[in-house]
Amino acid sequence: MSSELNVHGARYQAGVGDGGSSGTAWSRWQSPAPASSGPARDGTFSQDKWWESPATFMLDVHADTEHDSLWLLALTAKSALLEATGHAFDCAVTLVRPEEVPLTAGNSNRAAGLAAWDQESGEGPVSQALGGRLAVVVNAASGGTRWPAYRERLRMSVYQSVASVPLQLAAGHCGAMTLLATKGAIFTPEVLSKAMAFAEVAATSLVAADEVRQALSTAHHLRSAIKGRTSIDVACGVIMARKRCSYDEAFGILVEASSHNNAYPKDVAETILDDLPGGAPAVHFKR
Repeated sequence: MSSELNVHGARYQAGVGDGGSSGTAWSRWQSPAPASSGPARDGTFSQDKWWESPATFMLDVHADTEHDSLWLLALTAKSALLEATGHAFDCAVTLVRPEEVPLTAGNSNRAAGLAAWDQESGEGPVSQALGGRLAVVVNAASGGTRWPAYRERLRMSVYQSVASVPLQLAAGHCGAMTLLATKGAIFTPEVLSKAMAFAEVAATSLVAADEVRQALSTAHHLRSAIKGRTSIDVACGVIMARKRCSYDEAFGILVEASSHNNAYPKDVAETILDDLPGGAPAVHFKR
């Protein structure tokens, strides 16, 4: 089955090893280098030989969750490597982080499921790539004593050959990009070279997406904290006017009310403000 993933919300088809449904993915290629250096920031990237200088490219895979970023990356890897090598692959991306549940996402359910089993069992090319080493299974039907359980699962699937490439991420984080093909002996030195180049782009892009996600989360929490503090201060002002007391006394009344109602002071303050004739005053943030 063909792969279709252009830039900016294009339709894509299910993977070569899966009859899954189609959907919409938002992604685009960007280059951190100055515009004069050549790489296109928008439009198709088929004419840009990203594998020759992967450090000059970055893929925008920012999403609300890490899992969605991995999914976008898998979709784009499938499309980019089809254009670069002429071979159709399914792709799964695995992420292991300290004290968090490992994540795996793929452009097809079969690819993601096989990669997740590998990561959980510790037996297979994904596990080796998570340890920092390239791993290749040339032909599932060929004999071999390494990873017998994995090879058996591979033989039961539609895939014949697999390559798993390490992703160099932040300290303490391990990642692997796994390519699965329905043909055997497909991973020639040239194909592996382009896969490793894409992995370099992918790793940089995932790190950038995580930094953006953390920055947005921090900004959201700061805005919430400022809004909550403002609500408390205004509510204290209302109490001061009604009780003819000091700010400290008003704040004490607010804390006591929150304790009696088993609620946060901010929530009690917002209730007081909502009961005002004009409702709660708006909080404005200047950019």
